Amino acid sequence: MAISDAAGGFVAHRRVIERRNLVRDRAAVAAITGDYPNATILVGLPLSLDGSDGPQAARTRRWARQLLADQWDSVVLRDERLTTSAARERSGERPIDAVAAEVLVQDYLNDRAAW
Repeated sequence: MAISDAAGGFVAHRRVIERRNLVRDRAAVAAITGDYPNATILVGLPLSLDGSDGPQAARTRRWARQLLADQWDSVVLRDERLTTSAARERSGERPIDAVAAEVLVQDYLNDRAAW
């Protein structure tokens, strides 16, 4: 998970959450999102390279709906293609998934700023 301030001035990873089961995953996410009641929650959507939904994207959509059902109005599913590649270039000693989350949030903020 990565966060940004309301103005989009910084992005920082908070924590890598390993999927276990719905109960534990909800508790892990709630431990962070509970501090930010009006936050937008980005969920990386693993689309195929051609941009289409594949089996993993369908599983991610189902998982996100179950995990974030009570916050669904705040959820944005975001194409995560190439975030891992970008993260590998920037990660250094940090976990790839943490940096990929930062890339996802920063790309979202950049797109919003361009509007």
